[in-house]
Parts: sequence; C-alpha cells; structure tokens
Amino acid sequence: MQRILPETDLEKKLMCLGAVFVEENQVLDELFQVVGSDLVEGQELAPEIKEQVLNEIGEYFFRLDMNYGPDIKADCIGILEEFWAVHDKKSALVNLENIRTQGHRTKFNVLKSTLPSDGNIDFAAMEKFKQIFCFDFAENQEMQMSDDDYRKLATWLQSTNKYLKESNILAWDAARYIHLVRLSFVSGYLSDNEAWAEILKLAPIIEDRFDSWMEFSQSFLIGRTFWSGGADPQVKSICERLLGHPASPWQFINWT
Repeated sequence: MQRILPETDLEKKLMCLGAVFVEENQVLDELFQVVGSDLVEGQELAPEIKEQVLNEIGEYFFRLDMNYGPDIKADCIGILEEFWAVHDKKSALVNLENIRTQGHRTKFNVLKSTLPSDGNIDFAAMEKFKQIFCFDFAENQEMQMSDDDYRKLATWLQSTNKYLKESNILAWDAARYIHLVRLSFVSGYLSDNEAWAEILKLAPIIEDRFDSWMEFSQSFLIGRTFWSGGADPQVKSICERLLGHPASPWQFINWT
C-alpha cells in the first residue's frame, strides 16, 4: 500500500514548503468549510483538536498525490516534459539533484556577488554581471536585453538585500523541489518510498535557514521574480493567503 501522507513533523514541514503550488488551486476556503468551526481567533487549540485539524489540512497540503485522482496523471506527465524536460525516473532524479545542489539560487548568488551592496554600479561590475548572466545560455539562444535592461535587473537584484537574509532565494528552489517530487510521483516516475526519500534530502539544506513563513515567502517571491523576469500579483496573493488564512498549514507548522 502506498504511503501518501507524511508520518513525522519533519515530513509535514517539508511538504509545507510546496504549499504555494497547492494553493494555486484555491483550496484554503474549501478547507475552512471543513475545519473552520474548530478555529476560534485568539484561542489555542486543544492538542487533540489541533491534531484533527492538521489531519484535515494534510488532505489538502501534505499528500504526495495532491489529492488528485488518476485522471491528472497525463497532465502531470505533460507538465514535466514541457517545463522540466523530465520524461522518466532518471531525468526526474537528475533535476531534483540539480535543485538540491544548485537551483536558481546559485546564479542569483553569483550575480549578487558582482554588485556592490549599495551605491552605484560601475562599468566593470556591470560588464561582469552581463557575462555571468549569459554564460550558461545556449549558443543559439538570443538575448533581447538592452544595456538599460541589464542595469534595471542589476539594480533590482541589488535592492533585494533589504528583504533577503543569507538564504537568498532558497525558498523558491525548495518549493520547486517539493512540487517536482509530487509531479514525478503522480506521473509514476517515483514510487512513494522514493518520493519520501527525495523529500527528506531537502531537510539539511533548509535547516535553520528561515525564522518564519513570512521570511520564507519573501525568499520565494523574489526567487520567482528572478526566474520569470517580473513580479506576479497572483502569486503574491497566494503567499498572502497562506500567511494570513486561519486554515493555512503555515499557521500550524512552525520553523522553530
């Protein structure tokens, strides 16, 4: 029998890292219809009630299969092929290892290191920034960026120092990692045991890297903006719901 749900607090916390991708389907209000009667503002839940609420939350946010039926398998296979170049177990594991060891945070960190922490960005720093930004692009990959575009990107990257700690955009990579494991499991590329094993490999990477879900969400949003090239109000709204909604798993799973 497959193990779909986490068995430990650590596994629950790790699954919470991918909550943004679950809430894309706007499940929090539906979940509140189930658990809302147990939630009284300003009152601590009794241990047995809290366990019941977490069990219900888990059916929405902790499941490996995202509570989807078998009909979603073909869609997940298509998503993996189109956006991840994943088409089997081997390519899934390669992608997961890449996120664990490098991810988008590596390039982000290197780019930031070329820029002064504050003040003007001189010509030499800007040229180095451009070279690093383009070094891993394919030869036939055209860049439609002007010098002004590069400077805007560098200035934005520099400004993220106000919001990020040493972990930088680790949250973005961590959330993507959990999502990739789920997609790979639903697609049939990873067994349940393999999926949980991969998830647990993320634990030492995020350990003691964030103090709160607010800090995690800022890291996630800046990482997503770096990846996509622009802020997405809908994704920001999802993070805000997860931070403030009374039925959010982020209200029940602490970092400390």
